[in-house]
Amino acid sequence: MLNKGDAMKKKFCISIIMLMTAIIVFGSFVGCRKQKEENETYWNNGIHEIKVSEGTADFIKSGLSEYTIVIPENASLTIEKAATEIVTNVQNASGIVLDVVKEPQGKTDKIISVGNTKAAKDADALPLSVSEKLGDLGVRVYTKNSNVYLLGNTDNGSLYSVYTWLHYQLGFETYGVDEVALMSDVENLKLKEMDIVDVPDIPYMQSTYGFTDYNATFRDRMRMPDMIFMPVNGDTWHNSFSYIDPDTYSYKKEWFSDDRTQLCYTAHGNEAQLSGMIDVVVEKIKEILTQEPAKTHITITHEDSATWCTCATCSALKEKYGTDAVSVIRFCNQVSRTLNKWFETESGKPYKRDLQIAFFAYHATEPAPAKYDEKEEKYVPIDETVVCDDNVGVIYAPISATYQKNFSSEYNKDYKKIFDGWGAVTKNIYMWTYSTNFHYYLVPTNTYNSMQYNYRLWASGGVVWLLDQAQFNNPQSTGFSALKLYLNTKLRWNVNENINDLTDAFFANYFGPAAESMRKYFEEFRAHSQYLEDEMNYIGNCYLEPLDQKYWPKTLLERWIGYCDQAIEDLEALKEKDPILYKIYRDNIVLESISPRYLLLDLWSNRFGESELKDMRNQFCNDCLACEITQYAEKVPISDLWSKWGI
Repeated sequence: MLNKGDAMKKKFCISIIMLMTAIIVFGSFVGCRKQKEENETYWNNGIHEIKVSEGTADFIKSGLSEYTIVIPENASLTIEKAATEIVTNVQNASGIVLDVVKEPQGKTDKIISVGNTKAAKDADALPLSVSEKLGDLGVRVYTKNSNVYLLGNTDNGSLYSVYTWLHYQLGFETYGVDEVALMSDVENLKLKEMDIVDVPDIPYMQSTYGFTDYNATFRDRMRMPDMIFMPVNGDTWHNSFSYIDPDTYSYKKEWFSDDRTQLCYTAHGNEAQLSGMIDVVVEKIKEILTQEPAKTHITITHEDSATWCTCATCSALKEKYGTDAVSVIRFCNQVSRTLNKWFETESGKPYKRDLQIAFFAYHATEPAPAKYDEKEEKYVPIDETVVCDDNVGVIYAPISATYQKNFSSEYNKDYKKIFDGWGAVTKNIYMWTYSTNFHYYLVPTNTYNSMQYNYRLWASGGVVWLLDQAQFNNPQSTGFSALKLYLNTKLRWNVNENINDLTDAFFANYFGPAAESMRKYFEEFRAHSQYLEDEMNYIGNCYLEPLDQKYWPKTLLERWIGYCDQAIEDLEALKEKDPILYKIYRDNIVLESISPRYLLLDLWSNRFGESELKDMRNQFCNDCLACEITQYAEKVPISDLWSKWGI
């Protein structure tokens, strides 16, 4: 059997599936945007100026191309990768291999310029008025005099510009690791005229899906950069003890809560001790800055516990402001101010930068120190001492929210208020959301009905970074997680995308001839999830208890498994015609069969004979291994399930 890497290579070469749906997904040509539905609110925080028209110049003629890719003389690895992506996709679409040259050599016409080239400057491809719009990840695609200019304010922006151009020029679209739509057998093709400024509604997005975590190229194609926050001794999250280690500073009783599960961010009211804590944190950040050349964000995030310091000073703050977040805000403000004073003395040093500091609004610190002003009809800070400095922001992580419902629902109204409250306290909101069941990875979580509203809410509230925590320690995930990731990345970039069109395109390209059967399964799952929520009160946070026969009838699970079986039969014509493509689609179907098979074999085991049950469980085990499902729950290996089942 071919491995996944072999399959990917072949699929990339033959990916011709549903080109028109790919065009729909990325947006129509000028003048063809969908009309807004009456009375529907369309929020955005980005810019989507898409002008694409038919051109007259030949990009490919009679199986040949006169175009050359030009990159800067000092091109980074990211820019070199961007150029390689053009070479690869043009070759896969047409068989033509374009040359890549570095300035100053090369042509000045019939070029595809990537990054901050002299050619792009000469063509004024990125005037200041456009550059000011782009931010770090916005894309600029511009054609002039039959030349193509692909760039942004950063190397990542240039890379994403390449993917945008490839989409409109060659129908390029990515749905999964091995699922890439692209024109094929291109003999003649005109160069399209483009004038594009496209800026994401939510600037930064990180993924905790194994699909992207374990595949850098796929992550790039989904337009997700590397983690923006610098780690502290290897820890990005819950890293307060990475700054101030309880063992190293065991003699500093004031620096910790009495149970030593958290820092005390007031040092028990001792100003001299608090100053010492801040000095330690500042020195650690200075050390990190000298080692990290570019990143501009760092976290100071409390430990993963619902406990908090209950000293007299912390308790008084909690009593006055209704949240334990105040002490953290003031602590981070002091750290930021101290660093800014130091930066003033370090002119010209490579470690001097506009540093953003973020803390957690999580458990004890989740509520914002804000109140609703009836007269102003908005949230305002309780007082000025709880306002975050310009360089300080909050990572709001409402882990107890119900992500099956949107944040306008009765279930989440308090979390919506908290979100609005943080908007009054800081101008830098980072959002941490949840889309899986951490105790039951193999049971699907329905967040499809809520995600678009929530993404619009985050964008309208000025969220600058989003992390959707999924099955972060599984290389692959079942429960239509690949679809969830795809929708998340699309809505993050443009919250007003048509989610039904996105879903249609995903199924067509991810399952191929089996799309109809798998769509039946998915839609029944969504309908059943809605029934469970409405009629059986099966609703809750990311630790919801799902294992009950009443929630998952045997006949329902068998019907879903039947859809998967039918889907594999739908692929039969590909088995001989294209065995590699057959395997890709079949693997995707088997992955999605894991959820109903797990529920059937766990909840309804007494309905099968001993031998039959053993065979079914052994096959299930083998399929999980083949699908790279290594975790049964958060930090629980799949082998624990085999032990439970006696495998």
